Amino acid sequence: MPDYRAYIVGTDGHFKSSEAIIADDDEKAVKIAQKLVDGHDVEVWQLDRKITVLPHKE
Repeated sequence: MPDYRAYIVGTDGHFKSSEAIIADDDEKAVKIAQKLVDGHDVEVWQLDRKITVLPHKE
């Protein structure tokens, strides 16, 4: 099973925290990470490969 992480991005553009994501593929990892978008952007990574950036809605 691929190892994913969701990084919470602060208003200064730096990572504030991260969450491990257990998912079978990129699509499932992104769906899980979308639940973490709450007033801040979230970047989804698999090891050193950036999957996507999920922007917050103002």
